[in-house]
Amino acid sequence: MDSLTEKEKGYLFGLFLGDGYAYHDKKQRHYSIEFFLNSEKDIDVVNFLRGLLLKIGTKPSFRKDKRYNSIRVRVRSKRLYEALIAQKKSLVDSSKEFKIGFISGFIDAEGHVNPAKRMIMLINTSKKVMCLIKKYLEDLGMRVVLKKRKKSKRDRLPSYRLYVPVNFINTESNSVKVQRYKRGLQVAG
Repeated sequence: MDSLTEKEKGYLFGLFLGDGYAYHDKKQRHYSIEFFLNSEKDIDVVNFLRGLLLKIGTKPSFRKDKRYNSIRVRVRSKRLYEALIAQKKSLVDSSKEFKIGFISGFIDAEGHVNPAKRMIMLINTSKKVMCLIKKYLEDLGMRVVLKKRKKSKRDRLPSYRLYVPVNFINTESNSVKVQRYKRGLQVAG
């Protein structure tokens, strides 16, 4: 992980918290980290993730699941597994760059950029994670709104919605979805 910048580490961890999974098979001594992304909409996110994983010396594998329109990115790495687990314990005292990267990764995992309303919306079932993102955004000088969503028939767990102000796009974000939005503004302008 030393070859990544603070922002890239934050991105990787934000994406992991949103769409990732870590597993340690003690019997076979395997450490697996998996990311599940949309195989149609998130190809650019997959490519950015691939670059980060290659930069830290891992060999990601990719498997498309047509049933769920998803692509699974898997890495077997004890070092990455331990880094992600350790990072989970030290989120409070993070640098500004890490916070921007973390929010960017979480946007790419759980976010929706709405150009018409000029906002970014995040939805997740973890109130703890959403409160952390709210705190990070407030640390960056942004006002945010966090609300509990009404439970629909499809929802198994309560979820929370966080509205990220559009001025987040003016940060040095490495969110692929925010970069898509910026490119759309440049084409329109």
